[in-house]
Amino acid sequence: MRRLVPLLFALLCTAPPAGAGAWMRETGSGFLSVSGTLRQGDPDARRELSVYADFGLSPRLSLGIDVNERPGVAGHALLFARLPLSRPAAHTRVAIEAALGGHHWRGAWDPMYRLTLSLGRGFLTRRGAGWYAIDAGYERRLGNSTPIYKLDATLGLSAPGRIRPILQLETAHIPGQPLFWAVAPGVLIDTGHDTTWLVGLERKSAGRDTVGIKFALWHRF
Repeated sequence: MRRLVPLLFALLCTAPPAGAGAWMRETGSGFLSVSGTLRQGDPDARRELSVYADFGLSPRLSLGIDVNERPGVAGHALLFARLPLSRPAAHTRVAIEAALGGHHWRGAWDPMYRLTLSLGRGFLTRRGAGWYAIDAGYERRLGNSTPIYKLDATLGLSAPGRIRPILQLETAHIPGQPLFWAVAPGVLIDTGHDTTWLVGLERKSAGRDTVGIKFALWHRF
């Protein structure tokens, strides 16, 4: 169990960009996110780098990659496939995702896999259109004896304006251990040419409480 807390901290750094889970990419279109986070409160978690990308191969299949790295400490690299469970025009979108790859602790790699069920829905408010997403995940990291359960939620506005708020909540639980969580409020800044910047703050409880600032670049192609 000596790797439990560092791995749980890494788990709370694996959420894909908001809205990715339940909504399929249009055929022939893609999405790329590159992000970095700087934190205080844990010497093993001061820096974190992430790359996420997915591409719509057909109306019923998207493929992608999910890479996360805390240099010299822990990380993972996954390939995933996403399939819809709802109709294309449904108000509530539901999808399932299967991911396979590897994770490491201090450079020692082991296989891992992850299954995720995602739900998303748009809505209207006085301030414009909004959306929410819920992702429930089951994850096994070989080298660890117990499964990990995740439940994440995201709430955001999609219009109007070039600057919009977003709120993310991430949780991870191992049976017999306390709940680990992260809360990350932020803003999305549209700069045109299918590019959006995300700037946010993050409060995380994973063995040690940490506070961080996150920057991300989202690009659609």
